[in-house]
Amino acid sequence: MGERPKALLPVLTVAGVLAIAAVIAMVMLLSRPQAPTAGATTTPPAAVPSATPTTSATSTADPSPSPGPTEATAAEIEVGATGITVVGDDGSDLFTYRWNGDAALAVAALTDVFGTAPDESITEGDGTHFPDYTSYRWGGFSLFDMIETDGGKPRTEYWQPSYAEFTVGAESGVALTAESGLTVGTSIDDVRALGPDEEVELSDGRVRIFFGTERDGFDTAEGGEGEYALIIGAVEEGAVDEIIYRPFSRL
Repeated sequence: MGERPKALLPVLTVAGVLAIAAVIAMVMLLSRPQAPTAGATTTPPAAVPSATPTTSATSTADPSPSPGPTEATAAEIEVGATGITVVGDDGSDLFTYRWNGDAALAVAALTDVFGTAPDESITEGDGTHFPDYTSYRWGGFSLFDMIETDGGKPRTEYWQPSYAEFTVGAESGVALTAESGLTVGTSIDDVRALGPDEEVELSDGRVRIFFGTERDGFDTAEGGEGEYALIIGAVEEGAVDEIIYRPFSRL
């Protein structure tokens, strides 16, 4: 085999060096981290939740609860042909009692209104037309409830199972009124101006004035609808000092 010409040795040496350099450059190029291409997005590492929750620098105060509706309080007791009504200071009816209703409920309601228990006693009847009554008295206001007797008419069939009277214009701060706004203290002239059905002069200088003389209570024999007459008591030419609601009768 012939020898290579000596002139080629330097050329081959340079070529070999260049080849090695090219390989090294290629390796270095491939090992460099690639820059992100245009338009590419990188996802940031997920945040690690804190072990303790953070609170904002300012806390929002809880809104104050709005006040609820206030309950009406008793301002007036209206006594009328069919019974008793407790009226609130907002004009609403707080309690209603009909003359043949449950008197125990009426006593409880009136006790609550007046703020005190009543004085109890027995009002004796006449042994024929009227039975005995339990009297519940709160100062100047009284409610009377029939006492049933063996062999007598039951309360549910009696023409006057209960009745009421008052001798003051207000009791325990609660106004007491009858129909047409009449009350204790109203002048006799104002009463007469309303056109009563009947007026009777009594022997002691007093008068009794009647409204609703057709109201005969629960007298089923007479077709009674459970309405009571208004009876006004007064000193003649003076002012009203007594108001009674019971069926009209001259007994």
